[in-house]
Amino acid sequence: MNDPVPNLLFTYGTLRRAAGNAAHRLLADSAELVGYGAVQGRLYQATGFPVLVPDPQGVAVTGEVYRVFAPQAMFVRLDQYEGFDAASPDTSEFRRDLVSVTMNDGRTVTAWAYIYQRQLFDLQPIPHGDYAKYLGEDPGSSGA
Repeated sequence: MNDPVPNLLFTYGTLRRAAGNAAHRLLADSAELVGYGAVQGRLYQATGFPVLVPDPQGVAVTGEVYRVFAPQAMFVRLDQYEGFDAASPDTSEFRRDLVSVTMNDGRTVTAWAYIYQRQLFDLQPIPHGDYAKYLGEDPGSSGA
């Protein structure tokens, strides 16, 4: 894995442009798309949004990698959106962790991702690991 690059963000859910969600606007003027890639893990549908649990034995969870222009300020906004409290990480719904992303061109980069840290009870698995594809398959999902 390359040295950590703290200004990269891996998005797999509502922040992805491909998901068609208004939340993507959080990145619109504050980041640029670097490319597409995947993280080994498991993806689940919670109420209105997906959650990622890293797992080396999991599937390739697909997403978009962004370079964040002003990481300190932007991650404060993203942390708030994602329900991560840096002052109390253990009680947050998500935590922001560095993950290894295999880019579509074969490179491996290190990027921040929001990782779910609550129980997985009653969450629907997204077996193929692609939230945008899942939204197209499931007319009952809200995509919020």
